[in-house]
Amino acid sequence: MCTLVLVVPPPGGVLQVAANRDEFLARPAAPPMPSPDGRWLAPRDLQAGGTWLGVNAGGLFVGVTNRSSGPRDPSRRSRGLLVVEALESPDAASLHRRVAGLDPAAYNAFHLAYADARFAGLTWSDGTSLRQERLGAGVHVLTEQSLGAGDDGTRRGMVQDQVGPGELVDLEGWLALLSVHGPEPRAGTCVHADAVGYGTRSAFVMHRAPTVGESRCAWTEARPCTSPARDGTGLLRTVGRW
Repeated sequence: MCTLVLVVPPPGGVLQVAANRDEFLARPAAPPMPSPDGRWLAPRDLQAGGTWLGVNAGGLFVGVTNRSSGPRDPSRRSRGLLVVEALESPDAASLHRRVAGLDPAAYNAFHLAYADARFAGLTWSDGTSLRQERLGAGVHVLTEQSLGAGDDGTRRGMVQDQVGPGELVDLEGWLALLSVHGPEPRAGTCVHADAVGYGTRSAFVMHRAPTVGESRCAWTEARPCTSPARDGTGLLRTVGRW
């Protein structure tokens, strides 16, 4: 499970990103850091070598969630590698065209979202077929149960009921929305399924403004309901060139 929110603005506006990573608690990970060549900023999955989100020097944001489907096939490529490779794209529109040629059988089911100042798109796969759509201005909430893969209405509602059309939510407000607990361990944006060693591991929030100098980001290295936020704006501006 993961929750990924993109608020796509009209032209000239601020792209808003809010994301929780839900994963087994013992799976090793590293916080956001620049890539070795300094071309993108992303956290790292130290087990599979990929990442679940990142932003590159051109201001392209990319994020992935799993998609509920049948049993996971361990022989397929890590979905986190999709993000690493996508961050090498110069912009969201060209990435949208490029991932249209992906072999869906190469990965377990996923939702891949991406956006910059001019374009926002989504590519998703059930492991056998691939679909795409352009995302218009507004609030878009993705979970592993989105787009017909299950019922994610509760988590979508937790976000969409709180964010008005055209509203710019500050980073602290996004972290609060990512800290909501539901009536069941997995029903909120912040997941606590400690009995099975699973839950929300980290959070990331960003304002991707028209210039990197106006942009901000922050993250938590554990559950956002208890973990203090770390300001990543300096790292973002080190990488960013837009």
